[in-house]
Amino acid sequence: MPSTLPNIPVCLRMITLTAVLLLHRDAVHAQLVNLAKGKAVSGYPVIADNPFQQLVDGNDATVWYTSPAAPVNHFEVNLGKPYAIDRVLLRGFRGKDKVRIRVSTGGAWKEVFNNLQPDKALIAFEPVTTDQIRVEYSAKQATGFPEFEVYAYDPQPVFVNQIGYNLKAPKRFTAPLAAEGTAFSVVDSEGKKPFSGTIKGHIGDFTAFQPTTPGPYTIMVDGEKKGTSFPFDIAPYVIELASYGPALAFMIDDRCWYGNSDGYSPTDKSADCPSLGVAWRDSHQFSFELPALIALYSANPEAFSTERMPVEGIYTGVRERLPENTPEIVRLIYWAVDVYLRGQVNHTLLKEQLAYFVYAYPDLSPYIPQKVYAEARDYLFKIWGNENKDRWHWYDLEHSANLFQTYTLIGTGKGQFPPGHSIVPNLMLYEVAKREGRKDADAYFKAAFQQTDWLIKNLDWQDPTSTKGQRMNEYVTMDALAYFLKKYPQKAPKGLSEKIQAWANVIISRSDNLWDYRKYADNKWVIADIKATSDPTYNPTGSFNEPGNIAGFPAPALAAASVLTDAKTRKRLRELATAQMDNVYGRNPTGRHFCYDALTDFKGADLGWFKELEGGAALLQTVRGVLDGSPKEGVYPYDPYSGDPGHTEGWVTFNTAWIAGLAYLAADVTNVEFYDATFTTRLQEAKPGQKVGVRLTAPLNLDPQKAERAAVMLTDGKGKQSRFTLDEQGANGVAFQQVIDLVGGPISVGKNEVLRVSYGLGAFKKEAVLKIK
Repeated sequence: MPSTLPNIPVCLRMITLTAVLLLHRDAVHAQLVNLAKGKAVSGYPVIADNPFQQLVDGNDATVWYTSPAAPVNHFEVNLGKPYAIDRVLLRGFRGKDKVRIRVSTGGAWKEVFNNLQPDKALIAFEPVTTDQIRVEYSAKQATGFPEFEVYAYDPQPVFVNQIGYNLKAPKRFTAPLAAEGTAFSVVDSEGKKPFSGTIKGHIGDFTAFQPTTPGPYTIMVDGEKKGTSFPFDIAPYVIELASYGPALAFMIDDRCWYGNSDGYSPTDKSADCPSLGVAWRDSHQFSFELPALIALYSANPEAFSTERMPVEGIYTGVRERLPENTPEIVRLIYWAVDVYLRGQVNHTLLKEQLAYFVYAYPDLSPYIPQKVYAEARDYLFKIWGNENKDRWHWYDLEHSANLFQTYTLIGTGKGQFPPGHSIVPNLMLYEVAKREGRKDADAYFKAAFQQTDWLIKNLDWQDPTSTKGQRMNEYVTMDALAYFLKKYPQKAPKGLSEKIQAWANVIISRSDNLWDYRKYADNKWVIADIKATSDPTYNPTGSFNEPGNIAGFPAPALAAASVLTDAKTRKRLRELATAQMDNVYGRNPTGRHFCYDALTDFKGADLGWFKELEGGAALLQTVRGVLDGSPKEGVYPYDPYSGDPGHTEGWVTFNTAWIAGLAYLAADVTNVEFYDATFTTRLQEAKPGQKVGVRLTAPLNLDPQKAERAAVMLTDGKGKQSRFTLDEQGANGVAFQQVIDLVGGPISVGKNEVLRVSYGLGAFKKEAVLKIK
């Protein structure tokens, strides 16, 4: 960590919350908002139907257009009073001609920028005090200018997760300019300070603070220069409450043909989508939509009931009409399966996607007809071992499509071929083959075993190409290794647990920094290029867009934590999983949420990404929940003058990684337990006729204003099952619980019998066992 960091922050926005803040209202307010919004603006040329006010109305949809008829267009914004400012954002502006920016200071105009419009859109300069700013643009053609934003210099920036913090999860923030040992406080809406601590290594930790009210709260950093964070909430499941809706909305909005597959025709030559993709626009073969959606549904199925999340999308053209109560996430799963089967998709990774479906089908069978399963099953078993016959080659790396083989090919930063991608699909087909009574079941297990064994012996975790160099699909590798160890601990290849621990050691060592941010390598923060390192055009000093790598990181981190035994390692992996999600939501050197439309798409967000891509293969401008961009190399460890957003482009492959991360975040905190009837003592045994308590802890409190309910599955020793409904524990509770009578209840259990309670599906299923003595 350099000892001399630039003393310039990214400016943030907040509502003044407390009497304490009111004493410093002007300073705090200036540091945290767009100072130009709603201010007086004038300029030239004056055109009646092109008002300058559209530059500062806070609305991207209203656009001021430059006129090429005037050699120079200009506008001036009067801030109303002097502020120390250090940056402007040309939000949404896509001009390429010369921009000149001057500020009024000391009775004269001072130039702070004069150059071609930079790609980064954010223009930073040394702090200068002014009440008026002038922008001149030499327009060669009419250019839309949606918003002009001005931000103030902040001598003590404080970066938090803008959305908020889960009650029981790690809670950390970064104050990049704070001296070691600086005091900080959590401040509530009444100006009280219910928690205090000190900053170590530019990080403040308030994990121990678990309030009974959700907030809002702010962090106040003391010392010679005081700083205040964005407001945020602390509640049982703030992250899930803010994330599940946008995550599913993205998968609804980004589908090929916008939900109408009547005229579909995906082929190897053209995924007629109308742009690149198979079932989702710009999806490619390596977007892993089905695995991600099935994982999220399996980890927390009750969260996606139609009662909690009413159906929004249209599903025209699919061959089967699903029941009215089918959850939207299941409809999305069926959408992909139907498109894949009708298109007879034949690529290694698309075959693997269908394997997730046939394995999970028993859990989906209440909604999806059995004939869909039969079609997918028969198609998969027929082509699983095909070599290259009719294999799709679109956007591909050359390889054999025979999924019984051991792959030694490691994909590039494009994400096409993450190591170990075939392990889980083979293990799933192994179980399906046994379920179907096939004689070749062991062949699938053998393929998974040999592939895992090869990874243990050959993957070098020190080489970033096997970890973060997989960009958004790194999670596939660790998910596979942890899955094998968890499901088949006695049959796993030798050294698997040690291999996972070795990965964790490397990851933890590369995350020892002021952001708890997992770096690409010891000497580099962000993936340099998506080309193979052997490619002559590979740029080792580059810095690429990697939102999916960061948003998806909870998946590998928590997958590893679920099978490792070292308590210190597991604790740190959980901190890092939360920290990467914090990074997505604003705890990063830019202070911005990764979504350009964060303020409308994510509850609690305060500042969205710098820009979004115009057009592109996926046409994402109107899609909700897009992860547009992530901080690039130049801003790390903390240099906001280098706040270049670099390449910005959303992608379904980023969002599916994020969805996988959300699945593992849910699974990590989910637990089911038996208690006595007063919920004071956990039980492993009970007597016949006894009343016992059932408690579920899971991210299901998704409406803080409502007493919610959740269902678990009870299973007796004979396999009889019954859904059992639990009530939320207290107002805005963490858990759900209910008392059950072992005789005369939904399932009667007698002496020497066993009662099981479970929540979740497939590999994410959590279960408790009660013996009746």
